[in-house]
Amino acid sequence: MPHTLNSTPGSADHFGTRLRLRRERFGLSISDVSAATNLRIDYIEAIESLDETALPAIGYSLGFVRTYAKALGMDGNVAVKEYKADIALTKVPLRDAPHVILRRQLRLPRGFLSAVSVASVALMVGLWYGTQSEAIAAPATTPLTAQPNLAELAPAAPILSDDLFTLRTTAPSWVKVTDASGTTLISRIFVTGETWQGPTNGGYRVSVRDAGAVELYHGARLVGPLGEVGEPIDGLTLSLNQ
Repeated sequence: MPHTLNSTPGSADHFGTRLRLRRERFGLSISDVSAATNLRIDYIEAIESLDETALPAIGYSLGFVRTYAKALGMDGNVAVKEYKADIALTKVPLRDAPHVILRRQLRLPRGFLSAVSVASVALMVGLWYGTQSEAIAAPATTPLTAQPNLAELAPAAPILSDDLFTLRTTAPSWVKVTDASGTTLISRIFVTGETWQGPTNGGYRVSVRDAGAVELYHGARLVGPLGEVGEPIDGLTLSLNQ
């Protein structure tokens, strides 16, 4: 859902603060995010404090913001727009003193204001009658009261085949999957109900922040959660023996 910006220069309510609060709700430290995204810790701190001076050129900075936001399950493009908007607000100059502009006095002919007032009233009356006429002539429209079908908006259910492992989150959790060669396939926060699938012969290893929030399926069979609630797991091998 798009976020409505209401931050002001010097305000603690800015995009960096919202990132930090989201990270803390997931129980992640800055070091956790750094390990998951390969971003430097000082860059993550600079993004959260909206300290543009501690970041490299804007092209690199926006890439870092997108990476950080996606790791927390956010839309990267929306995050970049919010970051740029809040950075722009911090650059608005504040005047130390009232800015006064002296203007020459203009003398109007006698009776000019009265004539303008009469003309303005006539114009307003004309516009009002025009609006009422259009409203009467226009056909009545039916208000949009129908609610969207949430089932249609939900992601499609994964195909549960016997030759596939499926990971499914029952609560938000950081999930990292590597293949048999050690290459990282995915490393980010999964939202509730999100899934990942891979062949059972892939030799995958899984690391998660909350093992109790990640379920393992072999085909359509629920093997169970990867561990206890709140328990972190590092490098668990997915195999048919589980």
